[in-house]
Amino acid sequence: MEVLHLAGKRGMNTKSVVFAITAMFSAFHCAGQSNVVYYGANSNALDVVFVDTKLSPKTKSDIVADLRVCLSEWGKAGILDLGGYEDVAGYLYIGTSCPHYPEDIDFPRNIVSNGTSGIALQIPKDLSDAYKKAFAFAAANAFVEFVSSPNFLTLPPKNLPDYLLQNDMTPKEIIADAQEIISQLREQTYYPPSVLGFFYSGIGPAKKNLLTVIPCSSPIFGDRKEWDGNHAIWHKGKWKFIFWEEK
Repeated sequence: MEVLHLAGKRGMNTKSVVFAITAMFSAFHCAGQSNVVYYGANSNALDVVFVDTKLSPKTKSDIVADLRVCLSEWGKAGILDLGGYEDVAGYLYIGTSCPHYPEDIDFPRNIVSNGTSGIALQIPKDLSDAYKKAFAFAAANAFVEFVSSPNFLTLPPKNLPDYLLQNDMTPKEIIADAQEIISQLREQTYYPPSVLGFFYSGIGPAKKNLLTVIPCSSPIFGDRKEWDGNHAIWHKGKWKFIFWEEK
């Protein structure tokens, strides 16, 4: 069973998800308002600076909050390299392919000099622009819902079709294979999505479907993890993991 990896969102009943968007942004801000992110096994603090100097304090704070979501688990593998580069002060090495983001958006890695505390993670304008568009979309449509709770992995087989959409299996077939499907899902750990992980796609039952990237990890050995991103679709008033074979 292979999850489609898409890069690239369907109208919905906003009343069904308005609470979720409020809860998500409340969770973002509970960590504080300062422009600091945390990386590495010891949660090292790192200031954040923006190339776009016209961003409002609130936009900066919202972006930093989302960066923290991305770094909370995936970022524990991050290493800071300050080894004498010409154009930058260094790099934050985790990988630019962030499991929270679509494939066409890179996570920032440039470290620059910052008069406040020495160094900072630099957020390029194209990334802050992408965030501004995502924030505007979220505020207008209230579409965010968290679908990767631990309870998902302990569902009884009869309930699995409520959380899984697959175009080559009927609900009865999903129930029949529920034990195997749930066993495969248990091999991964799921994390909250980034606001940049929501997008529209033609993949799914409608011409235009709202999907989100659900970041996940699998253990390799020791504390090392392999990172990936599965997809969920907003379908009939709820989020479902999507396994969709193009025909």
